[in-house]
Amino acid sequence: MTAPRSFYEVVVVGASLASLAAGALLARRGFRVAVIGQNTRPRTYEYEGLTLRRDLACAGFLDAPAFRRVMTELALLPAVRRRATSPDPAWQVVLPRQRLDLYTDPERRLAELDREFPEVHRPVEDFYANLTRANASLDKLFGADITWPPGGFFERRAARKAAGESIFGADGLKGDVFAEFAADHPFRTFVDAQARFAGALDPDRMTPIARARLHASGMRGVFLSEGGVDGVRRLLEERIQQHGGDVRLRDETDRVNLRRGRVESVMLTGTDEVLGCGYLITSLDASSAQRLTGQPASRAYAIKQLAARPRYYRYVLNVAVPADAIPVGMAQRVFFVADLARPLAEENLLAVECAAPDAQGRVVITACALLPRSAVEEGDAYLHRVRGRVMAALGELVPFLDRHVLVVDSPHDGYPLEDRAKGTTVQLEARWSGAAEPMEALDDRGPESFMGVCGLPVRGDVDNVLLVGRQVVPGLGVEGEFLAALTASAIVTRTDRTKERMRRELWSKAEA
Repeated sequence: MTAPRSFYEVVVVGASLASLAAGALLARRGFRVAVIGQNTRPRTYEYEGLTLRRDLACAGFLDAPAFRRVMTELALLPAVRRRATSPDPAWQVVLPRQRLDLYTDPERRLAELDREFPEVHRPVEDFYANLTRANASLDKLFGADITWPPGGFFERRAARKAAGESIFGADGLKGDVFAEFAADHPFRTFVDAQARFAGALDPDRMTPIARARLHASGMRGVFLSEGGVDGVRRLLEERIQQHGGDVRLRDETDRVNLRRGRVESVMLTGTDEVLGCGYLITSLDASSAQRLTGQPASRAYAIKQLAARPRYYRYVLNVAVPADAIPVGMAQRVFFVADLARPLAEENLLAVECAAPDAQGRVVITACALLPRSAVEEGDAYLHRVRGRVMAALGELVPFLDRHVLVVDSPHDGYPLEDRAKGTTVQLEARWSGAAEPMEALDDRGPESFMGVCGLPVRGDVDNVLLVGRQVVPGLGVEGEFLAALTASAIVTRTDRTKERMRRELWSKAEA
């Protein structure tokens, strides 16, 4: 094995928001950090001046305590808030015979819901009153300095003590927020239409705490200017570099070397360069991280991985149209349900976002659908039908859509981009020359899921490997990724008492 040319206390593999946040925090605290991009794709790509998306743009995590803690310590919170814009209504839900706007102002919100659901005026009022109280207690819980998810006895004891103050109980499964609504009442669909897209767990098994948290975070949902979420990633990359770290976005690794069961170094793909390291933090999924080590997973860890098997995948389709094709009254963010009697999946439930018109008066509509794993496993034959089915459903929301379409593209179905204005198709290098890109998975909730929102442990199966991806606290979506980033950075920081003391002093000043 080639000897390491340089040594880093922490090597970060993957350039997601969470992994960059962990790397920036540790660099800020005096650790030597290197970030390996591992072919992390940006959230957007370009075609002839159009900005197309790989994911929805709404950033519902900006008010999350974990995000605020990270950005406050890095002195980035004001810069991010300057980029934030809040639409009102925050979103719109279109049902077969109803269209409802969710306003940020409580009085307007209740008036709108009372107009459509007058028969449940008091339960709706109680729902939002309870939601406000519940999320105040959850802000306190998720802002506490505890391990997510807790591992050993003492971590679990501390976490359960903090969680016990919540109305959802220490297990997170109490307090059904829908208790006063009939099983078939459309208000349930109004709430779930948004919440199903906000987390990374199986939406069919959403727990009360996840539903309440995801709905509340969506009500605060904002959009970011200056590059959106990718712009926040660039801010974190700059912070790492300012504190002496290395950011190597074009590099990849396919091998992590171990010594006596612990991470010792990382070998870069396509070169003979080896980076020595004390800890490896990664946003890769657990199975991919395990493959880097070349070691088979232990029996206990393999069982946990199997419990977190995917149940749904997020499919994204971009459609560019002239601005005047957008219906009057259509909100910037819409959740469209075609049939209340059918499952809320595939083309029956779409999350739709409309970007601002560009200089040529074109608007990109981004539609997201949840595809069942059983269907996706049918292979290309199924995926090749999805584009047409989503387009047909989108046509019910946007009248005469087919007459106005300029460009259609999805990074996920393997079809080339359709430039209908020119009557041609294009293979985009920006998305792997037209090859289908992996879709984000929504995993099953394991039987040991702490509070019904946690997934795999932040500590990997190999010593000194820490996970900060969506599988760690999947029930909270992006907020959960920042909780994992805080946990991973705290684990590393505790190995150096001087830096741990500095971290506490920095956080004490930030809270002042």
